[in-house]
Amino acid sequence: MNGAGLIDELIRQGSTFAVFREPGQDAVAFIQHAAELQPPLPGQRCFILSPFDTTDGPARCIRPDLIMTLDEGNKLPSSFGPPLAARSRHPDPGLDREGYHRAVEQAVAAIQAGRLQKVVLARTIGSDLQGTTPGMLFEAAADALPDAFIALARTDRFGLWLGASPERLLSVRDQQVEVDALAGTMAADQAPDDAAAWGEKEREEQAVVTRRILGTLHEAGIVDARAVGPRVKRAGPVAHLHTRISGRIGETEVLGLAARLHPTPAVGGSPTNEAIALIRRSEPRGRSLYAGYWGPVDAGRADLYVNIRCLELFADDALLHVGAGITADSEPERECDEVERKARTWLDLLDAQRQRR
Repeated sequence: MNGAGLIDELIRQGSTFAVFREPGQDAVAFIQHAAELQPPLPGQRCFILSPFDTTDGPARCIRPDLIMTLDEGNKLPSSFGPPLAARSRHPDPGLDREGYHRAVEQAVAAIQAGRLQKVVLARTIGSDLQGTTPGMLFEAAADALPDAFIALARTDRFGLWLGASPERLLSVRDQQVEVDALAGTMAADQAPDDAAAWGEKEREEQAVVTRRILGTLHEAGIVDARAVGPRVKRAGPVAHLHTRISGRIGETEVLGLAARLHPTPAVGGSPTNEAIALIRRSEPRGRSLYAGYWGPVDAGRADLYVNIRCLELFADDALLHVGAGITADSEPERECDEVERKARTWLDLLDAQRQRR
């Protein structure tokens, strides 16, 4: 079977698995025989899943008991289980545009009152699948977004998620660590190529993220940490300000560093505790894996990405999760437009698949 067929069959059989495509590499599937997810161990090869909110539990691990590529001709072993009924939509869809507008107004008031500097608020947007399968969507995203990390994971604990992230939480190679500070958003067709030409609101939003990451790396014992940027990074219908931060990891444990970095102000806010408290009050639906992090790790190597630009898949429809950084200068109507613009990454792919059918 082809790649899309393999993914869809894994889902049909209720397998615990992650399939992912890193930029410039081939897609691969990690399949775990047991349904239960265990915490990762240092140096263990696995696919990490970490929810946004620590109250949803710590990072978990999908072990590669079986590794498969998405080549033509792959066939699953007959030992895999019987078909599984797909989950129905969660009863609480989260904030719509009107609710998001009110939440942004309340957040701006809290920021202007001095209770925090920034908060990232999320909303959800529903879309019918109309015969489009998760496997088809994974392959469409991999073709359309060559510079993004494309991942799809299915577990009993979290359900079925598909994401296309432009943002690394961290990457480790040969004792070198790199972290992305990605914040500030404009429509791609309106964004200047020069980061210095962006507005003060976007530049300060990005600077908050950069300062927090640098501080965390220093506290964690990262040596020679330095930042390069910001530069403009285009990601489908939007563009962001991007600073690349690097250093030498030394004896610092990779998964412990990831836990210290998360959540960065790019997905939570600043100060962290105040921002998360406001998120919990403002968003009626828990984020689960949205704005958490995921990706493959191995001994001496890690590629963990922030799970933004993602959707939660159900039997017949999908729920897109999108967010925007709110500061004292935020205008609620513009923030509503921004999250809907970000959602076009997946909505355009869904539309294209429907038209093909």
